[in-house]
Amino acid sequence: MRWIAHLACLSGCTPKGSQAPIQLADDSLSRVLAEPFKQPRSAVDLDPNPDVLRLRLVARALPEDHPSGFRYAYNGQTPGPTIEAELGQTLEVELVNELTRGTTIHWHGLHVPNAMDGVPWQRGPVAPGATFLYRFELNQAGTFWYHPHFNTEGQVDGGLFGALIVRDPADEPADHDLVAIMDSRAEARPDPAQPVGPAHGHARLKRQWLMNGHSPGHLNVQAGERVRLRMINVSNHGYLKLNGDSARLVATDQGPLEIARWAQDEVLGPGDRAEIELLVGREPIQLSSLPYSLNGGDSLGPAQPLFEVRPSGTQPAPVPLSLRSAGRVQHPDPGYADIVWTFTGSDRTGRWYINGKRFPQITPVEVRLGQTVIIEVRNLSPTDHPYHLHGYSFEVLSRNGVAPDSPTYEDTINLAIRERVRLRIVANNPGDWMSHCHILPHAEDGMMTVLRVID
Repeated sequence: MRWIAHLACLSGCTPKGSQAPIQLADDSLSRVLAEPFKQPRSAVDLDPNPDVLRLRLVARALPEDHPSGFRYAYNGQTPGPTIEAELGQTLEVELVNELTRGTTIHWHGLHVPNAMDGVPWQRGPVAPGATFLYRFELNQAGTFWYHPHFNTEGQVDGGLFGALIVRDPADEPADHDLVAIMDSRAEARPDPAQPVGPAHGHARLKRQWLMNGHSPGHLNVQAGERVRLRMINVSNHGYLKLNGDSARLVATDQGPLEIARWAQDEVLGPGDRAEIELLVGREPIQLSSLPYSLNGGDSLGPAQPLFEVRPSGTQPAPVPLSLRSAGRVQHPDPGYADIVWTFTGSDRTGRWYINGKRFPQITPVEVRLGQTVIIEVRNLSPTDHPYHLHGYSFEVLSRNGVAPDSPTYEDTINLAIRERVRLRIVANNPGDWMSHCHILPHAEDGMMTVLRVID
């Protein structure tokens, strides 16, 4: 995610250095967003012990004529059941594979033990007809998601994904706490051996975003209420660029920000998340996405409608929710890197590289358990890349040499063309951890490597 200057005004004003929200040219958001907002059903806890959250997820194919338009589902629904947990609980998930191919579950953004990470290249996938029990403690609060990491491009695009929300009991609750999983159908290639799209360029702009598997819609609330919208971009290669007034960004990948900022112009690449706070007064609040191409950033076209809050009553907008301070330290950029990963490749060939190598023909980078590691990621390719590291979150030290305004911790960060970021981790989770672009065709076509943390 990019950072922008912090602002004191909370609603009804335009962020400094940013244009006013762009309105749709041909129709109003109110007419476009005619359908009511729909949330995925929540997962059912099968264990009476309040310290344990035990679930069962059955991955199966859907009928070809299924009205959702997806090919796969967890427990018969796409998105899969929303897992709602509290900080400190132990999560147990029994995966039952009723597909005709192997599958796994990766817990995107969580610091799970290596054996629970759902990456099959060491241990193999869960075979058709088999089951596997994932079990780990939830020690991070925030908005996360789960998806397969085997035949990833096809299975995620087919509908195997869901939200995982971990709440801190100390957080001040919103009046409406909503999950908004953003996706688009039919993104995967019929033949992954072929490059994505035409010979030159594969930035197919998202013209019809889905929210929770449905057309984007509206929410009816009372004036004076507060809405928290937990946005998750599960698209294979689509980008969101948020556009809307009175929308505050209060949390990103790894929980609350130290200082809230405007969400206007915030870019969410594949795999990225954002928690948006909407303070509802007498007027509707509208949220849309500006066209953004992975082949060069801002693009031409109208804003695409995403969400509208429609208030009833005459109460003024409420005061913002209190932000739970994470108490994070902002470390200075030391001016060097222990690891440098350079992204190269071409959408003309469909071949993508990290340091000139394509997964699985890579050599893991080894670091010692407990070591502080500075990682520099450079994008020398002709497209954007959302960089994701398994098993860890990282502190963003700088982007193109410029430090963020406040402590910034992520697990997925977008690199525009010719950008470089410097990141900091403390290697406290042993094992082999995937490090890759989260544009799923890029990862499938080689843009993955491994960080090996040796105990």
